[in-house]
Amino acid sequence: MAVDVAAFAVPRPPAPPAGGGLRERVRAAGLHLLACLAVVALVSALVFGPWYPGPLAQVFGVGAILWILVGVDVVVGPLFTLIVYDRRKPRLKWDLATIFALQLAALAYGVHTLYVGRPAFVVLVKDRFEVTAPADLREQDRLAGADNPHARMDPMRPRWVAARQPTDLEEQLRIAIEAVNQGRDLQHHPKLYVDYASEAATALDRALPVSRLRALNPTRLAEIDAHVARSGLPEERLRYLPLRGPAGDGTVLIDSTDARVVAVVPLVPW
Repeated sequence: MAVDVAAFAVPRPPAPPAGGGLRERVRAAGLHLLACLAVVALVSALVFGPWYPGPLAQVFGVGAILWILVGVDVVVGPLFTLIVYDRRKPRLKWDLATIFALQLAALAYGVHTLYVGRPAFVVLVKDRFEVTAPADLREQDRLAGADNPHARMDPMRPRWVAARQPTDLEEQLRIAIEAVNQGRDLQHHPKLYVDYASEAATALDRALPVSRLRALNPTRLAEIDAHVARSGLPEERLRYLPLRGPAGDGTVLIDSTDARVVAVVPLVPW
C-alpha cells in the first residue's frame, strides 16, 4: 500500500510579502533621516556661522526655532516614512511626496523666520549697542534710509554701525515719544545710521572698564580671563559696552585706543 508522504508534510509558513517588511521600512526611514540630518547641518552652519555669529544666537534666542526645525525635519519626517513605507501601496509615491512637501514647507518657514530675524545691524545707540533685525524695520523707515550707504544690509553678516541723533528738534521729539510708547528708538531709523568709526569718541566716552564687568559677573572670573587672553590685548587696554537683544543681553569688548570691536561675549553687562 503506497503511503502519501505529502499528507504528512509540515506546511511551510507563507513568505512575507515583498516590500512590506520592517527591514525595508527601517532602511527607508534611515535614508530619509540621513538626508534630513544633512539639511539641518547646513542650516545650522548658516545660523551659527554668518547669520548669528558668536553670542548673537543667544542674544536672539534662536534655539527654540532651531529645535522646531530639528523636530519636524529629523524626527517627524523619518517617523512618518517608517509608518507609511510599503512598496506594495499604489499611493506610496503620493504619501512620500506629501511628507516631503510638509517638511519642505516647515523648513522654508523656519529658515525664512531665522533669516528675517537675524541681526542685520549692531547699532551703537548712546551708551550701548542695540541689535536690529530686518523684521524690526518698517517699510517706510527702510525707504527713508534707502540712500544711506550705511543702511544697506549685508545679506549674510551683521553690520556694525552707529545711530546719530537727528538735528531736527521736532524729529527728536517724535522719536523720543515713539521710544516710550512703542519701544522704537534710534536703531529703528536706518536714515540715522553712520559709520561706527565716526562715533568712536562717543563709544570710548561711554565705555566701562573690565573691572566693572568682573564685579557684575563674580562667578565667571575665569571666563573673563579667557576672553581677555583671547583678545590679545592687556586688560587695562580693554573697555566694554552693553549689548541688548530681543532675548538676552551680552557684552562688547572694545579697544580703548580706537573703539575697535574686539569681541562679543555672553556676560552680564549691567
